[in-house]
Amino acid sequence: MKNKLNKKEALKFLGILGVIVIICSNFLQMHYSSDTFVLYRLGYFNYPSEYFLQDGRLISTVFCYLGGILHLPIPVYIIAMDFIGMVLLAIAIYIIANIFKNIIKPESVLKEVLIYLASFVLILNQYTLEYLLFPESAVMCMGVLFIVLSLKTLVSNSKNKYLKIFIYLLIAGLSYQGELNIFPILVLLVLIVKQIKEKKKVKEFLKESAIELVKIIAVTISVLIICTIVVNICAKIYNTQKESMILIRNERMFKRKLNFVKSYSRDIIINCICTLPKYSILICPLVTAVLLIITKAKIQTIINYIVYYLISLASVTLPLFIITAAVCARLSVPAMMIFGASLIILIANIEENLKEWKKNLINFVVILIFILNAGFIVINTTQHIAANKIDEAQGKQIKYMIDKYEEETGNKVTKFAYRYDPDPQQYAPGIKHMESLTERKLACVWCIEYAMQYYCERDLEWTHFSSFALKENNMEKMHNNIGNKDYDSFLEEQIIIQDDTIYMIVY
Repeated sequence: MKNKLNKKEALKFLGILGVIVIICSNFLQMHYSSDTFVLYRLGYFNYPSEYFLQDGRLISTVFCYLGGILHLPIPVYIIAMDFIGMVLLAIAIYIIANIFKNIIKPESVLKEVLIYLASFVLILNQYTLEYLLFPESAVMCMGVLFIVLSLKTLVSNSKNKYLKIFIYLLIAGLSYQGELNIFPILVLLVLIVKQIKEKKKVKEFLKESAIELVKIIAVTISVLIICTIVVNICAKIYNTQKESMILIRNERMFKRKLNFVKSYSRDIIINCICTLPKYSILICPLVTAVLLIITKAKIQTIINYIVYYLISLASVTLPLFIITAAVCARLSVPAMMIFGASLIILIANIEENLKEWKKNLINFVVILIFILNAGFIVINTTQHIAANKIDEAQGKQIKYMIDKYEEETGNKVTKFAYRYDPDPQQYAPGIKHMESLTERKLACVWCIEYAMQYYCERDLEWTHFSSFALKENNMEKMHNNIGNKDYDSFLEEQIIIQDDTIYMIVY
Protein backbone atom coordinates (compact mmCIF):
# COMPACT_ATOMS: atom_id res chain seq x y z
CA MET A 1 0.00 0.00 0.00
CA LYS A 2 2.87 2.32 0.93
CA ASN A 3 4.63 1.59 -2.38
CA LYS A 4 1.44 2.37 -4.30
CA LEU A 5 1.03 5.65 -2.44
CA ASN A 6 4.66 6.58 -3.08
CA LYS A 7 4.24 5.80 -6.75
CA LYS A 8 1.10 7.91 -6.88
CA GLU A 9 2.83 10.88 -5.23
CA ALA A 10 5.84 10.47 -7.52
CA LEU A 11 3.53 10.68 -10.54
CA LYS A 12 2.01 13.89 -9.15
CA PHE A 13 5.45 15.42 -8.76
CA LEU A 14 6.50 14.32 -12.25
CA GLY A 15 3.28 15.82 -13.61
CA ILE A 16 4.14 19.18 -12.01
CA LEU A 17 7.71 19.02 -13.31
CA GLY A 18 6.46 18.06 -16.78
CA VAL A 19 4.18 21.09 -16.97
CA ILE A 20 7.02 23.38 -15.84
CA VAL A 21 9.41 21.95 -18.43
CA ILE A 22 6.81 22.36 -21.19
CA ILE A 23 5.79 25.96 -20.46
CA CYS A 24 9.33 27.06 -19.58
CA SER A 25 11.01 25.21 -22.44
CA ASN A 26 12.43 28.48 -23.81
CA PHE A 27 14.82 28.45 -20.84
CA LEU A 28 16.09 24.99 -21.80
CA GLN A 29 17.99 26.45 -24.74
CA MET A 30 20.90 28.83 -24.58
CA HIS A 31 19.54 32.24 -23.62
CA TYR A 32 21.10 35.45 -22.35
CA SER A 33 20.52 37.86 -19.52
CA SER A 34 22.77 40.89 -19.06
CA ASP A 35 24.69 38.90 -16.41
CA THR A 36 25.42 36.09 -18.88
CA PHE A 37 27.77 38.32 -20.88
CA VAL A 38 29.54 39.36 -17.68
CA LEU A 39 30.02 35.67 -16.82
CA TYR A 40 31.42 35.03 -20.30
CA ARG A 41 33.92 37.85 -19.89
CA LEU A 42 35.00 37.36 -16.26
CA GLY A 43 34.76 33.58 -16.04
CA TYR A 44 33.54 31.27 -13.29
CA PHE A 45 36.04 32.43 -10.67
CA ASN A 46 36.20 36.20 -11.20
CA TYR A 47 32.48 36.70 -11.80
CA PRO A 48 31.47 35.74 -8.21
CA SER A 49 34.15 38.03 -6.77
CA GLU A 50 32.81 41.00 -8.74
CA TYR A 51 29.14 40.36 -8.00
CA PHE A 52 28.04 37.56 -5.64
CA LEU A 53 30.60 37.84 -2.84
CA GLN A 54 30.21 41.60 -2.56
CA ASP A 55 26.46 41.06 -2.08
CA GLY A 56 26.92 38.26 0.47
CA ARG A 57 25.45 35.67 -1.92
CA LEU A 58 27.69 32.84 -0.79
CA ILE A 59 25.67 29.95 -2.23
CA SER A 60 25.66 31.47 -5.72
CA THR A 61 29.42 31.79 -5.39
CA VAL A 62 29.80 28.08 -4.58
CA PHE A 63 27.68 27.04 -7.58
CA CYS A 64 29.66 29.31 -9.90
CA TYR A 65 32.97 27.98 -8.60
CA LEU A 66 31.65 24.46 -9.13
CA GLY A 67 30.97 25.27 -12.79
CA GLY A 68 34.59 26.39 -13.12
CA ILE A 69 36.00 23.37 -11.29
CA LEU A 70 34.04 21.04 -13.59
CA HIS A 71 35.13 23.09 -16.65
CA LEU A 72 31.53 23.28 -17.87
CA PRO A 73 30.92 25.16 -21.12
CA ILE A 74 28.80 28.17 -20.21
CA PRO A 75 25.80 27.05 -22.35
CA VAL A 76 25.82 23.71 -20.48
CA TYR A 77 26.01 25.55 -17.15
CA ILE A 78 23.14 27.92 -18.04
CA ILE A 79 20.79 25.16 -19.23
CA ALA A 80 21.71 22.79 -16.38
CA MET A 81 21.09 25.50 -13.77
CA ASP A 82 17.70 26.25 -15.33
CA PHE A 83 16.69 22.58 -15.32
CA ILE A 84 17.78 22.18 -11.69
CA GLY A 85 15.81 25.33 -10.91
CA MET A 86 12.71 23.83 -12.53
CA VAL A 87 13.09 20.67 -10.44
CA LEU A 88 13.39 22.76 -7.26
CA LEU A 89 10.30 24.81 -8.18
CA ALA A 90 8.39 21.57 -8.86
CA ILE A 91 9.32 20.31 -5.38
CA ALA A 92 8.21 23.64 -3.87
CA ILE A 93 4.83 23.47 -5.67
CA TYR A 94 4.33 19.85 -4.62
CA ILE A 95 5.10 20.64 -0.94
CA ILE A 96 2.95 23.75 -0.70
CA ALA A 97 0.05 21.98 -2.44
CA ASN A 98 0.23 19.28 0.22
CA ILE A 99 0.26 21.92 2.96
CA PHE A 100 -3.02 23.33 1.66
CA LYS A 101 -4.44 19.85 1.02
CA ASN A 102 -3.87 18.98 4.68
CA ILE A 103 -5.70 22.13 5.76
CA ILE A 104 -8.55 22.12 3.22
CA LYS A 105 -8.96 18.31 3.16
CA PRO A 106 -10.47 18.05 -0.36
CA GLU A 107 -13.35 15.59 -0.58
CA SER A 108 -12.92 14.95 -4.31
CA VAL A 109 -10.16 14.37 -6.83
CA LEU A 110 -11.25 17.48 -8.74
CA LYS A 111 -10.81 19.69 -5.68
CA GLU A 112 -7.37 18.17 -5.07
CA VAL A 113 -6.39 18.95 -8.66
CA LEU A 114 -7.62 22.53 -8.22
CA ILE A 115 -5.34 22.92 -5.18
CA TYR A 116 -2.38 21.80 -7.28
CA LEU A 117 -3.32 24.26 -10.04
CA ALA A 118 -3.68 27.13 -7.56
CA SER A 119 -0.37 26.22 -5.88
CA PHE A 120 1.30 26.25 -9.29
CA VAL A 121 0.09 29.81 -9.93
CA LEU A 122 1.18 30.79 -6.41
CA ILE A 123 4.78 29.61 -6.85
CA LEU A 124 5.49 29.90 -10.59
CA ASN A 125 3.99 33.12 -11.88
CA GLN A 126 5.08 35.99 -14.11
CA TYR A 127 7.37 37.56 -11.49
CA THR A 128 9.01 34.37 -10.16
CA LEU A 129 9.71 33.59 -13.81
CA GLU A 130 12.66 35.97 -13.50
CA TYR A 131 14.32 33.49 -11.11
CA LEU A 132 14.98 31.29 -14.16
CA LEU A 133 16.52 34.12 -16.16
CA PHE A 134 19.99 34.52 -14.67
CA PRO A 135 23.04 32.21 -14.60
CA GLU A 136 22.41 31.51 -10.89
CA SER A 137 18.79 30.46 -11.55
CA ALA A 138 19.04 27.19 -9.59
CA VAL A 139 20.18 29.08 -6.49
CA MET A 140 17.27 31.53 -6.68
CA CYS A 141 14.84 28.62 -7.08
CA MET A 142 16.50 26.87 -4.15
CA GLY A 143 15.72 29.96 -2.07
CA VAL A 144 12.02 29.56 -2.97
CA LEU A 145 12.15 25.90 -1.95
CA PHE A 146 13.64 26.70 1.45
CA ILE A 147 10.98 29.36 2.04
CA VAL A 148 8.33 26.70 1.35
CA LEU A 149 10.17 24.28 3.65
CA SER A 150 10.01 27.00 6.33
CA LEU A 151 6.24 27.16 5.81
CA LYS A 152 5.98 23.37 6.05
CA THR A 153 7.90 23.43 9.33
CA LEU A 154 5.63 26.17 10.67
CA VAL A 155 2.44 24.12 10.19
CA SER A 156 4.06 20.99 11.63
CA ASN A 157 4.43 20.05 15.29
CA SER A 158 8.17 19.37 15.08
CA LYS A 159 10.50 20.32 17.93
CA ASN A 160 12.50 23.52 17.69
CA LYS A 161 10.44 24.53 14.69
CA TYR A 162 11.34 28.22 14.93
CA LEU A 163 15.03 27.34 14.98
CA LYS A 164 14.50 25.21 11.86
CA ILE A 165 12.56 28.04 10.24
CA PHE A 166 15.42 30.40 11.06
CA ILE A 167 17.96 28.05 9.43
CA TYR A 168 15.80 27.53 6.33
CA LEU A 169 15.22 31.27 5.93
CA LEU A 170 18.91 31.98 6.41
CA ILE A 171 19.73 29.57 3.57
CA ALA A 172 17.09 31.33 1.44
CA GLY A 173 18.54 34.73 2.36
CA LEU A 174 22.08 33.67 1.50
CA SER A 175 20.72 32.36 -1.80
CA TYR A 176 18.93 35.62 -2.65
CA GLN A 177 17.97 38.19 -0.03
CA GLY A 178 15.16 39.59 -2.17
CA GLU A 179 13.05 36.45 -1.66
CA LEU A 180 12.58 36.87 2.10
CA ASN A 181 9.50 39.09 1.72
CA ILE A 182 7.65 36.04 0.36
CA PHE A 183 7.61 34.11 3.63
CA PRO A 184 5.40 36.36 5.85
CA ILE A 185 2.88 36.59 2.98
CA LEU A 186 2.65 32.79 2.71
CA VAL A 187 2.27 32.53 6.49
CA LEU A 188 -0.63 34.99 6.41
CA LEU A 189 -2.25 32.98 3.61
CA VAL A 190 -2.00 29.75 5.61
CA LEU A 191 -3.56 31.45 8.65
CA ILE A 192 -6.48 32.73 6.56
CA VAL A 193 -7.13 29.30 5.02
CA LYS A 194 -6.99 27.68 8.48
CA GLN A 195 -9.48 30.23 9.79
CA ILE A 196 -11.88 29.41 6.94
CA LYS A 197 -11.71 25.66 7.50
CA GLU A 198 -11.61 25.67 11.30
CA LYS A 199 -14.31 28.37 11.52
CA LYS A 200 -12.58 30.09 14.40
CA LYS A 201 -14.11 33.14 16.01
CA VAL A 202 -12.72 36.53 15.10
CA LYS A 203 -11.07 37.23 18.46
CA GLU A 204 -9.47 33.79 18.58
CA PHE A 205 -8.22 34.08 15.01
CA LEU A 206 -6.82 37.57 15.53
CA LYS A 207 -5.08 36.52 18.75
CA GLU A 208 -3.47 33.45 17.17
CA SER A 209 -2.63 35.26 13.94
CA ALA A 210 -1.07 38.24 15.72
CA ILE A 211 1.15 36.04 17.91
CA GLU A 212 2.20 33.84 15.00
CA LEU A 213 2.90 36.76 12.71
CA VAL A 214 4.93 38.60 15.36
CA LYS A 215 7.12 35.50 15.83
CA ILE A 216 7.54 35.09 12.08
CA ILE A 217 8.35 38.76 11.53
CA ALA A 218 10.92 38.57 14.35
CA VAL A 219 12.58 35.52 12.77
CA THR A 220 12.53 37.13 9.30
CA ILE A 221 14.03 40.39 10.61
CA SER A 222 16.73 38.41 12.43
CA VAL A 223 17.64 36.68 9.17
CA LEU A 224 17.66 40.02 7.32
CA ILE A 225 20.00 41.49 9.94
CA ILE A 226 22.40 38.55 9.61
CA CYS A 227 22.31 38.78 5.80
CA THR A 228 23.02 42.52 6.05
CA ILE A 229 25.98 41.85 8.35
CA VAL A 230 27.30 39.24 5.89
CA VAL A 231 26.97 41.75 3.02
CA ASN A 232 28.81 44.45 5.02
CA ILE A 233 31.61 42.05 5.97
CA CYS A 234 32.02 40.97 2.34
CA ALA A 235 31.98 44.63 1.24
CA LYS A 236 34.79 45.44 3.68
CA ILE A 237 36.82 42.43 2.57
CA TYR A 238 36.54 43.55 -1.06
CA ASN A 239 36.87 47.22 -0.13
CA THR A 240 33.56 48.20 -1.72
CA GLN A 241 30.80 50.41 -0.42
CA LYS A 242 27.33 49.23 -1.31
CA GLU A 243 24.53 51.48 -0.11
CA SER A 244 21.58 49.11 -0.19
CA MET A 245 19.49 51.38 2.07
CA ILE A 246 18.95 55.10 2.20
CA LEU A 247 17.77 57.25 5.11
CA ILE A 248 15.27 60.02 4.38
CA ARG A 249 16.69 63.05 6.17
CA ASN A 250 14.45 65.92 5.08
CA GLU A 251 11.17 66.82 3.41
CA ARG A 252 12.81 67.28 0.01
CA MET A 253 14.25 63.77 0.10
CA PHE A 254 10.89 62.39 1.20
CA LYS A 255 9.03 64.04 -1.69
CA ARG A 256 11.61 62.79 -4.18
CA LYS A 257 11.43 59.29 -2.74
CA LEU A 258 7.61 59.42 -2.72
CA ASN A 259 7.56 60.22 -6.44
CA PHE A 260 10.02 57.36 -6.99
CA VAL A 261 7.77 54.93 -5.08
CA LYS A 262 4.67 56.12 -6.94
CA SER A 263 6.35 55.60 -10.30
CA TYR A 264 7.64 52.12 -9.54
CA SER A 265 4.47 51.07 -7.73
CA ARG A 266 2.53 51.98 -10.87
CA ASP A 267 4.86 49.80 -12.93
CA ILE A 268 4.55 46.86 -10.52
CA ILE A 269 0.85 47.00 -9.68
CA ILE A 270 -0.89 48.71 -12.60
CA ASN A 271 1.36 47.88 -15.57
CA CYS A 272 2.33 44.45 -14.13
CA ILE A 273 5.80 45.12 -15.66
CA CYS A 274 4.10 44.30 -19.00
CA THR A 275 3.95 40.59 -18.09
CA LEU A 276 0.13 40.65 -17.90
CA PRO A 277 -2.56 42.99 -19.21
CA LYS A 278 -2.77 46.31 -17.36
CA TYR A 279 -4.67 46.38 -14.05
CA SER A 280 -4.64 42.57 -13.71
CA ILE A 281 -3.35 42.76 -10.13
CA LEU A 282 -6.19 45.18 -9.32
CA ILE A 283 -8.90 43.26 -11.17
CA CYS A 284 -8.05 39.92 -9.54
CA PRO A 285 -9.13 40.91 -5.98
CA LEU A 286 -12.33 42.49 -7.29
CA VAL A 287 -13.28 39.26 -9.07
CA THR A 288 -12.30 37.23 -6.00
CA ALA A 289 -14.39 39.44 -3.69
CA VAL A 290 -17.41 39.03 -5.97
CA LEU A 291 -16.96 35.24 -6.02
CA LEU A 292 -16.61 35.16 -2.22
CA ILE A 293 -19.89 37.05 -1.94
CA ILE A 294 -21.58 34.73 -4.45
CA THR A 295 -20.41 31.67 -2.50
CA LYS A 296 -21.68 33.28 0.73
CA ALA A 297 -18.31 33.60 2.40
CA LYS A 298 -18.31 34.98 5.92
CA ILE A 299 -17.61 38.66 6.39
CA GLN A 300 -14.48 37.71 8.33
CA THR A 301 -13.14 35.79 5.32
CA ILE A 302 -13.67 38.77 3.02
CA ILE A 303 -12.00 41.12 5.50
CA ASN A 304 -9.09 38.71 5.91
CA TYR A 305 -8.69 38.53 2.14
CA ILE A 306 -8.66 42.33 1.81
CA VAL A 307 -6.05 42.56 4.59
CA TYR A 308 -3.95 39.90 2.83
CA TYR A 309 -4.17 41.82 -0.44
CA LEU A 310 -3.13 45.13 1.12
CA ILE A 311 -0.24 43.57 3.06
CA SER A 312 0.99 41.81 -0.10
CA LEU A 313 1.14 45.12 -1.94
CA ALA A 314 2.68 46.90 1.05
CA SER A 315 5.44 44.28 1.29
CA VAL A 316 6.46 45.25 -2.24
CA THR A 317 5.94 49.02 -2.22
CA LEU A 318 6.94 50.16 1.29
CA PRO A 319 10.53 48.81 1.10
CA LEU A 320 11.04 51.08 -1.92
CA PHE A 321 11.21 54.00 0.54
CA ILE A 322 14.43 52.73 2.09
CA ILE A 323 16.17 50.49 -0.46
CA THR A 324 18.26 51.77 -3.35
CA ALA A 325 17.31 48.98 -5.77
CA ALA A 326 15.03 49.83 -8.67
CA VAL A 327 11.85 47.96 -9.52
CA CYS A 328 12.19 44.43 -10.85
CA ALA A 329 9.96 41.38 -10.98
CA ARG A 330 12.13 39.21 -8.72
CA LEU A 331 11.76 41.71 -5.85
CA SER A 332 8.00 42.10 -6.34
CA VAL A 333 6.85 38.47 -6.20
CA PRO A 334 4.27 38.91 -3.36
CA ALA A 335 2.24 41.21 -5.63
CA MET A 336 1.96 38.51 -8.31
CA MET A 337 1.30 35.76 -5.73
CA ILE A 338 -2.07 37.43 -5.16
CA PHE A 339 -3.43 35.38 -8.07
CA GLY A 340 -2.52 32.01 -6.58
CA ALA A 341 -3.52 33.09 -3.07
CA SER A 342 -6.94 34.24 -4.33
CA LEU A 343 -7.52 30.82 -5.90
CA ILE A 344 -6.48 29.01 -2.70
CA ILE A 345 -8.91 31.11 -0.62
CA LEU A 346 -11.75 30.54 -3.12
CA ILE A 347 -11.16 26.76 -3.04
CA ALA A 348 -11.03 26.74 0.77
CA ASN A 349 -14.36 28.56 0.87
CA ILE A 350 -16.19 25.89 -1.18
CA GLU A 351 -18.62 24.02 1.07
CA GLU A 352 -20.17 20.64 0.26
CA ASN A 353 -23.70 22.07 0.39
CA LEU A 354 -22.83 24.86 -2.04
CA LYS A 355 -24.95 24.90 -5.17
CA GLU A 356 -23.39 23.04 -8.08
CA TRP A 357 -23.30 26.02 -10.43
CA LYS A 358 -21.37 28.02 -7.85
CA LYS A 359 -18.85 25.21 -7.43
CA ASN A 360 -18.49 24.99 -11.20
CA LEU A 361 -17.95 28.75 -11.39
CA ILE A 362 -15.05 28.54 -8.93
CA ASN A 363 -13.65 25.51 -10.76
CA PHE A 364 -13.79 27.41 -14.04
CA VAL A 365 -12.03 30.47 -12.60
CA VAL A 366 -9.22 28.36 -11.08
CA ILE A 367 -8.63 26.46 -14.33
CA LEU A 368 -8.87 29.66 -16.40
CA ILE A 369 -6.30 31.56 -14.31
CA PHE A 370 -3.96 28.54 -14.36
CA ILE A 371 -4.21 28.41 -18.18
CA LEU A 372 -3.73 32.19 -18.50
CA ASN A 373 -0.71 32.09 -16.18
CA ALA A 374 0.85 29.23 -18.16
CA GLY A 375 0.03 30.93 -21.46
CA PHE A 376 1.64 34.22 -20.47
CA ILE A 377 4.73 32.37 -19.24
CA VAL A 378 5.09 30.92 -22.74
CA ILE A 379 4.45 34.32 -24.35
CA ASN A 380 6.84 36.18 -22.07
CA THR A 381 9.68 33.67 -22.35
CA THR A 382 9.22 33.71 -26.13
CA GLN A 383 9.63 37.50 -25.99
CA HIS A 384 12.84 36.95 -24.03
CA ILE A 385 14.21 34.71 -26.78
CA ALA A 386 13.07 37.21 -29.43
CA ALA A 387 14.95 40.01 -27.62
CA ASN A 388 18.03 37.76 -27.54
CA LYS A 389 17.73 37.19 -31.31
CA ILE A 390 17.59 40.93 -32.01
CA ASP A 391 20.72 41.49 -29.89
CA GLU A 392 22.43 38.65 -31.72
CA ALA A 393 21.50 40.04 -35.16
CA GLN A 394 22.83 43.49 -34.22
CA GLY A 395 25.99 41.96 -32.76
CA LYS A 396 26.64 39.93 -35.91
CA GLN A 397 26.11 43.00 -38.08
CA ILE A 398 28.64 44.98 -36.05
CA LYS A 399 31.12 42.09 -36.22
CA TYR A 400 30.71 41.97 -40.00
CA MET A 401 31.43 45.70 -40.22
CA ILE A 402 34.57 45.31 -38.13
CA ASP A 403 35.80 42.30 -40.12
CA LYS A 404 35.20 44.14 -43.39
CA TYR A 405 36.98 47.26 -42.13
CA GLU A 406 40.01 45.27 -40.94
CA GLU A 407 40.21 43.40 -44.24
CA GLU A 408 40.03 46.61 -46.31
CA THR A 409 42.37 48.78 -44.22
CA GLY A 410 44.69 46.32 -42.51
CA ASN A 411 43.97 48.08 -39.21
CA LYS A 412 43.09 45.95 -36.21
CA VAL A 413 40.19 47.18 -34.04
CA THR A 414 41.16 46.95 -30.38
CA LYS A 415 39.15 49.72 -28.72
CA PHE A 416 35.46 50.46 -28.17
CA ALA A 417 33.70 53.69 -27.27
CA TYR A 418 30.00 54.42 -27.04
CA ARG A 419 27.53 57.10 -26.12
CA TYR A 420 23.74 57.17 -25.88
CA ASP A 421 21.50 59.21 -28.15
CA PRO A 422 19.30 61.92 -26.56
CA ASP A 423 16.48 59.49 -25.67
CA PRO A 424 17.87 55.92 -25.46
CA GLN A 425 15.55 52.91 -25.42
CA GLN A 426 15.87 50.01 -23.04
CA TYR A 427 14.00 47.68 -25.41
CA ALA A 428 14.13 46.83 -29.09
CA PRO A 429 11.19 47.86 -31.34
CA GLY A 430 8.26 45.43 -31.06
CA ILE A 431 9.53 43.83 -27.83
CA LYS A 432 7.48 43.91 -24.61
CA HIS A 433 8.98 46.08 -21.86
CA MET A 434 9.56 43.43 -19.19
CA GLU A 435 12.64 44.78 -17.42
CA SER A 436 15.48 42.23 -17.18
CA LEU A 437 13.57 39.64 -19.21
CA THR A 438 13.63 41.61 -22.48
CA GLU A 439 16.05 44.51 -22.00
CA ARG A 440 18.59 45.20 -24.76
CA LYS A 441 21.94 43.79 -23.73
CA LEU A 442 23.70 46.15 -26.16
CA ALA A 443 22.15 49.07 -24.27
CA CYS A 444 22.70 48.08 -20.62
CA VAL A 445 25.46 50.20 -19.17
CA TRP A 446 26.75 47.35 -16.97
CA CYS A 447 27.10 44.82 -19.78
CA ILE A 448 27.31 46.63 -23.12
CA GLU A 449 31.10 46.30 -23.24
CA TYR A 450 30.94 42.58 -22.44
CA ALA A 451 28.17 42.02 -25.01
CA MET A 452 30.23 43.80 -27.68
CA GLN A 453 33.26 41.64 -26.88
CA TYR A 454 31.13 38.50 -27.02
CA TYR A 455 29.42 39.23 -30.33
CA CYS A 456 32.50 40.71 -32.00
CA GLU A 457 34.64 37.79 -30.78
CA ARG A 458 37.57 39.97 -29.73
CA ASP A 459 38.91 41.82 -26.70
CA LEU A 460 37.99 45.46 -26.93
CA GLU A 461 39.51 48.02 -24.61
CA TRP A 462 37.03 50.68 -23.50
CA THR A 463 37.92 54.26 -24.32
CA HIS A 464 36.20 57.65 -24.02
CA PHE A 465 33.86 58.60 -26.84
CA SER A 466 35.00 62.22 -26.56
CA SER A 467 38.31 61.21 -28.20
CA PHE A 468 36.39 60.70 -31.47
CA ALA A 469 35.39 64.36 -31.78
CA LEU A 470 38.95 65.48 -31.08
CA LYS A 471 40.31 63.67 -34.12
CA GLU A 472 40.86 65.69 -37.27
CA ASN A 473 37.85 66.20 -39.61
CA ASN A 474 35.44 64.33 -37.34
CA MET A 475 33.37 67.29 -36.15
CA GLU A 476 31.50 67.47 -39.48
CA LYS A 477 30.85 63.72 -39.40
CA MET A 478 29.56 64.03 -35.84
CA HIS A 479 27.21 66.83 -36.85
CA ASN A 480 25.89 65.25 -40.06
CA ASN A 481 25.60 61.61 -39.05
CA ILE A 482 25.34 61.09 -35.33
CA GLY A 483 25.36 64.49 -33.65
CA ASN A 484 22.17 64.81 -31.59
CA LYS A 485 19.92 62.58 -33.66
CA ASP A 486 17.44 60.46 -31.71
CA TYR A 487 17.32 56.94 -33.16
CA ASP A 488 14.53 54.41 -32.58
CA SER A 489 16.26 51.37 -34.15
CA PHE A 490 19.71 50.16 -35.07
CA LEU A 491 21.26 51.62 -38.25
CA GLU A 492 24.75 51.18 -39.65
CA GLU A 493 25.34 54.94 -39.44
CA GLN A 494 25.41 54.56 -35.65
CA ILE A 495 28.73 52.74 -36.09
CA ILE A 496 31.90 54.56 -37.11
CA ILE A 497 35.21 52.71 -37.21
CA GLN A 498 38.37 54.75 -37.34
CA ASP A 499 41.98 53.69 -36.85
CA ASP A 500 41.89 51.07 -34.04
CA THR A 501 38.57 52.11 -32.47
CA ILE A 502 34.90 51.38 -33.06
CA TYR A 503 32.53 54.17 -32.00
CA MET A 504 28.84 53.43 -31.42
CA ILE A 505 25.77 55.53 -30.75
CA VAL A 506 23.33 53.52 -28.62
CA TYR A 507 19.74 54.12 -29.67
